[in-house]
Amino acid sequence: MEERDWLILKTLYEQKNITKTAKILYISQPTLTARIKQIEESLGTKLLYRGNKGITFTETGEYTVKFAEKILGELQDFRETITNMQEDVAGILRIAAPSILARYFLPKLLGKFQDMYPKAKFDVQVAQSSDVISLTGALNVHFGFVRNKFDWPEYERILLATNYVCAVAAKPFVLSDLPHMVRVDYYTDQYYQNLLDKWWYEIFEEPPIIGTRVSNLDLCKEMVFNGLGYGLLPSILIEEYPQLHSVPLVHKDGSRVKRNTWLIYKKELLDLKLPKVFLEFVIDSDFDSFQRNH
Repeated sequence: MEERDWLILKTLYEQKNITKTAKILYISQPTLTARIKQIEESLGTKLLYRGNKGITFTETGEYTVKFAEKILGELQDFRETITNMQEDVAGILRIAAPSILARYFLPKLLGKFQDMYPKAKFDVQVAQSSDVISLTGALNVHFGFVRNKFDWPEYERILLATNYVCAVAAKPFVLSDLPHMVRVDYYTDQYYQNLLDKWWYEIFEEPPIIGTRVSNLDLCKEMVFNGLGYGLLPSILIEEYPQLHSVPLVHKDGSRVKRNTWLIYKKELLDLKLPKVFLEFVIDSDFDSFQRNH
């Protein structure tokens, strides 16, 4: 079997769907289906079944997927070790970040880094902060950008920036108006949701009036911009919309509701040249300067 075959099995197991797997791997569905059949014939066993609810793996299929993950992990380690033995700073830097950081900061940051090290390439995964923590802890990525530190060890994290949370609307208002205004709400990670809920019930007794619920921060911002209600949004998201009216959220003690941006990593990966150089680059840079509307 070839490396591509192991990747097919791993991706199929993650997606449980032929169409999605074919799209991710940039191959046609007929080609993927034919290759799966060839893999099963070469192993002499049935690995999976296709049903109305998607892909189901057999017992031997489950075992084969675990072996595939091991093989792919060892190949990745091998390539990184070989790359690290070369004099040039080269290879693939694997990063995970929430969507707001991936969209507003990483393009300029990675572009500047590649200007300095043209042989560097990037594999960026967009995920909620809790998932970024898991990916980084499992060494599936070199670095994770997160909007809260969780319980990550102090010696393996760097504070990059501090931003604030604001109430935002298309028309002027004050914070005391919020319980009587319609909110555009959005799905987010549990940590951030708890932060917003804790602030709300610290200040107000009645629950918020939810008029619209959307899938992400960016869509919430657009809904607010078009007058569908107010939103509780990070300050970095609204700087490109000066026509919107924003009021920082404050606690009863007068302090602002803030969110920190951290870079997290595992120190054992700093034995590799590319991650080590990238960490030095980030430490020496002004992270806020990479925001896309600057």
